[in-house]
Amino acid sequence: MRRRWALGECWLWCERTAVPVLWLGPVIWVGGNAPLLACERCIRHLERKTQDALTRGADPTPTERQGRWWAPGECWLWCRRTDLPTLLLGTVENADHQVPLYSCDPCIQRLEDKVRAALPYVPA
Repeated sequence: MRRRWALGECWLWCERTAVPVLWLGPVIWVGGNAPLLACERCIRHLERKTQDALTRGADPTPTERQGRWWAPGECWLWCRRTDLPTLLLGTVENADHQVPLYSCDPCIQRLEDKVRAALPYVPA
């Protein structure tokens, strides 16, 4: 399958708008989904993080907080901070490997805001 670039907003680190982006997959949130789009620079960054995680091979030990399992680690989203509580959001695939994708609470809130804005308005 050949991927097609389109002009749009990068949902990852740079958050630039009107740049060529690729669809990486859906973000599923509260019964809806929105497209996860990323520019080439952020895709390369994600690839490097994936390769680093595969090389390290260590998985942090999670702890439960507010009904979610948090683990000390590095936020893979905007802030990129390390040694803070992170939540497993899903996996990133590269060739035949998968690595866990972790994020801190503020970045999760930011992603949820983006998804909420991308979903069609549903009156209560």
